[in-house]
Amino acid sequence: MIERLGYGEARSVIDPSAPGHGWSDRAAVIAEQIDRGPTVLVAHGLAVPAAVAAALLTPPVALVMSNGPLRRLDPFTRALAGLCATRPGGGLLQHSLLRPQPWLGWLASSAGLRRAVVNPYVMDRDTVAALCGPLVATKEGRAAVAAYLGSLRELPDPRALRCPVLLLWGDADPLYPSEEAAFLESALTGAQHRSVPGGQHVHPEERPWEMADRLAAWLAEQGISPAAATRMS
Repeated sequence: MIERLGYGEARSVIDPSAPGHGWSDRAAVIAEQIDRGPTVLVAHGLAVPAAVAAALLTPPVALVMSNGPLRRLDPFTRALAGLCATRPGGGLLQHSLLRPQPWLGWLASSAGLRRAVVNPYVMDRDTVAALCGPLVATKEGRAAVAAYLGSLRELPDPRALRCPVLLLWGDADPLYPSEEAAFLESALTGAQHRSVPGGQHVHPEERPWEMADRLAAWLAEQGISPAAATRMS
C-alpha cells in the first residue's frame, strides 16, 4: 500500500520479533525511530493509538491519521480487545480464531473486509492473504496480534498532541465515522480534517491515489517534504 502512495517505508505496528506488543510498547519503538531524523508519521486503522502515543513521546514533523480509534473502538474490535485483555496470551482467540485458515477465511468473506470497502471485489482472498496473512502466520505473530488487541482496552488521549495533525478520513466508514475526526479537529489546535469522499474503512488500499493526492497537498501547504513520511499500518 505504501508503495502505491509513494511515501516512505511501511512498517507494521505489530512486530513479533520486538519485546512487548501493546500500543505503549510499540509507541516507544516508533518514538526511537522518530528521534533518528525528520519524520511524518502516517497511521491507519488500529495503528492509530500506537502512532498517537509515539507522537506524544517524541513529536514528529507531522502526524497523519486515517480512520482509526481516537475515542472508542468499533464494537467488533472492542469485543476482541476484551477477550484478549481478560485472557493473557489470547487464549482461544490466539490458538484457534487467529489461525490463518479461519481468520483469513472470515476476513475474506462478505462479513469481513468486503464490508470495509466500496467495491467488495477489491478484497478477494489473495488480497486479504497478502495484507493480513503475515500477521498470523506464526505462533509468535498470533501472540503479538492478541497482545496488541488486548492493549486497546485503553486508548491514549490525542488531545495532548503538540505537532501538526492531519485527519485524512474516509467519510463513509461505519466503524470510525467522520465524527471521530471532527471531534479531534475541534478539540486540538492546529488539527486539520480532510475527507476522502465515499471512502470506506480500508480506503487507503482501495483508493490509494485519493489518499496520496490529499496527503501531498497538505504536506505542500505545510512546507514538508514527502520524503520524510513513514507509514504505520
